[in-house]
Amino acid sequence: MTRETTKNGLGTLLLYVLAALGIVLAVWRFANGIGSVSNLNQGYPWGFWIGFDVLAGIALAAGGFVVAGLVHLFGGEKYHPLVRPAILTAFLGYLLFIAALLVDLGRPWNIWHLIIFWQHESPMFEVGWCVMLYTTVLLFEFLPVVLEKWKMTVWLDRWRAWSSWIAWALLVLFTIALTKSVAWVIVIGGVLFLFEILVRMGAFRRDPRAPALLIMAGVIFSTLHQSSLGTLFTMVPHKLDPLWYSPILPLLFFLSAVMVGLAMVIVESVASAAYFHREPELHLLQGIGRGLSWVILVYLVVRVFDLAVRGAIAETLPYRTATLLFWAEIVVGLVVPMVMLMTEGVVQSKRGLTWAAVFVVVGLLLNRLNVAITGIHAAYPVPYHPRWSEIAISLGLVAVGILVYRSVIRNFPVVEERGAPDGATAGGVAGRS
Repeated sequence: MTRETTKNGLGTLLLYVLAALGIVLAVWRFANGIGSVSNLNQGYPWGFWIGFDVLAGIALAAGGFVVAGLVHLFGGEKYHPLVRPAILTAFLGYLLFIAALLVDLGRPWNIWHLIIFWQHESPMFEVGWCVMLYTTVLLFEFLPVVLEKWKMTVWLDRWRAWSSWIAWALLVLFTIALTKSVAWVIVIGGVLFLFEILVRMGAFRRDPRAPALLIMAGVIFSTLHQSSLGTLFTMVPHKLDPLWYSPILPLLFFLSAVMVGLAMVIVESVASAAYFHREPELHLLQGIGRGLSWVILVYLVVRVFDLAVRGAIAETLPYRTATLLFWAEIVVGLVVPMVMLMTEGVVQSKRGLTWAAVFVVVGLLLNRLNVAITGIHAAYPVPYHPRWSEIAISLGLVAVGILVYRSVIRNFPVVEERGAPDGATAGGVAGRS
């Protein structure tokens, strides 16, 4: 038994332990109430679960819409080998987010009310519908992997024929739910219908691997709810520290989601390749890394400009816990990886590229936890500190996601074969591990 095999075995064992502990604590929470595992209170109803599982978790899954849009809508064909792993990561990320939300909700059995009772002015309503519909889109985007695995060619042909119309129906339904306007439904539905007809007539390039309307639906839903998660916190300017409160929080949340989505593509690709004893597509990841450096720069410039316009630069100077965490977020999560990714020697190195991406992920986690916990000031006598069981449940969900991801990669054609014809995939990588 090699040292690498032993490390993989110990890592897998740790994942199973974390997953089992998280599941046991989640069952305990449902049996005994949310107070049995959480320190949440009337002053801090949103805590670690919202910051880590929801705000950070949704952003970390952004690689799905970023890479799919890059390849299928914006001509980044060479990055196609990264699409399916990114979509798998996003799909599992959203499923785990939904599971985490059920643990966090005080009355999770009422979550279906979102479908029936419409609150058009609520950003939470928009986030809920976007997540629900984008998870459906991710299911349809990933479905060809399952159909190819079981050689269900008839159903694969049906998927190619009908997935665009399913995406059209989801977009129309979303328009109805969010606007409750017949005029908007007619306009949006009519434009999308005409677009699909023109695509089928050959007026636009048609990609049978991923119909444009399906990818467009994913990009639209993702863009809307990534930004709307920031909108939620614009409603509490009196509670959120000036270091993080901003009227452009929706824009900041969207830009940071695109940023960390690209970083997660690098981290996931390198980690997956290492586990299955194969080399990552380094030449593709280098291109992702160079693009990531520019996204970081744009986000950093917008962030600094926002602080300056709001007159909040002075808030970054006093010595306090919030300020230290703010600078950790900026330096570790933005400045350091940006400089690394703008250094050609680092980008050419697998280790340097990976570490830069890891720093971006850490910075995003800090940002979302700072917004949800550090920056919240509440006039409540009992301060909030996450209980160990809150962290354990979240880590358990992450462990479940990694274990399922590993199993799917082993058994389904997610990873493309090197040297295979365009679009060909492996039937799983178990034989190479």
